[in-house]
Amino acid sequence: MNKLTTLIGIIIFALIFGCKENENSIPNNEFTLIGELEGIENGTWINLMLDDKIIDSTKTLDNTFSFKGNLAHPKNFSLYINDSQNYARIWLEPKTVNFKAKSGEFNKAEITGSTTQNERELLSSFQKDYRNRRDSLTAIYRNPKISDSLKKVVSEELQIIYDSHTLIEQDFIKNNPKSFVSAYLVDFYSTTFGRTKTDELYNILSDSLKNSSYGKNINRYLNLNKNLKIGDKYVDFSMTNENGEMVKLSDYDGKLILLDFWASWCGPCIEEYPALKKAYSEFSENNFEIVGLSQDKSKDRWLKAIEKNELNWVNLWNEKANNADPYLIYGINGIPDNFLINDKGVIVARNLRGEKLISKIKEELGNKASR
Repeated sequence: MNKLTTLIGIIIFALIFGCKENENSIPNNEFTLIGELEGIENGTWINLMLDDKIIDSTKTLDNTFSFKGNLAHPKNFSLYINDSQNYARIWLEPKTVNFKAKSGEFNKAEITGSTTQNERELLSSFQKDYRNRRDSLTAIYRNPKISDSLKKVVSEELQIIYDSHTLIEQDFIKNNPKSFVSAYLVDFYSTTFGRTKTDELYNILSDSLKNSSYGKNINRYLNLNKNLKIGDKYVDFSMTNENGEMVKLSDYDGKLILLDFWASWCGPCIEEYPALKKAYSEFSENNFEIVGLSQDKSKDRWLKAIEKNELNWVNLWNEKANNADPYLIYGINGIPDNFLINDKGVIVARNLRGEKLISKIKEELGNKASR
């Protein structure tokens, strides 16, 4: 790992000082994306997406397509065709970028003209071996026929791989304080890195990156996140319910509260529905409340999930999904996740599942009765 880290530093050092122009933009901030495709029918719609929103679409003509727009600085886009395997991540910046790919192989596209894309691809080359090992071990882990002992060994090895992968990204950031890829990584992984590491990496970034949209997102996380632990007092917030009414967590002061982070598309969240429904059925009359915060980006999907699965407790939603204030305040890195908050407003447990959740609720309600 030390040799790999050294290699990354040497190569990326040369890249930075050989490619300083990626911090500069052409006067009108205009980007052009020109695509050349093979095996795609004429008239096929190509979508360009930024921050999970389609910002433009166009049809192919004679195996080509193009997009134009304006950017204040380089940003990470998605390019895809609906209902197909054609999907790619691409860094666009205020210049002309070329995209060349075969049908079904967008992820192998030849992308030229973008300095930031070159930086991203360099980072990806260092991560390739780790991704291959991760994918192989994940396939083994998901095999229903493997023994519990082997599953445990595979799980431990996967954790080592994830940690190594993270270290490579952090080394990239440290060695590339002027790269927009670095700012993007700190922004994207802020809740994964945690407040202390995110603050350290943010302070490494150049002033221009701190003033970019990615830098502002990181700063927002640092201002909101409270690095809450068991024994800490909860932090209040407000979000809207199904009726569009603003609801505060503090509206339920004096109750035992399960603050539950979930989404309708989350498989492990769905597996927890029975335990949540059991808890609510047994204890809701005994000063217990569930406050669910959905990570759904679609309000309709959120509402349909509540109705279909009869999630009859307090349900709150914000279109920012996992970028909504509560997710940043509580540092949610993945779902499902939850915080159990006692009637004094103190966090007494986190990330309880199944029968452990039921048992802890009983314990807390029993402790209250004995006081």
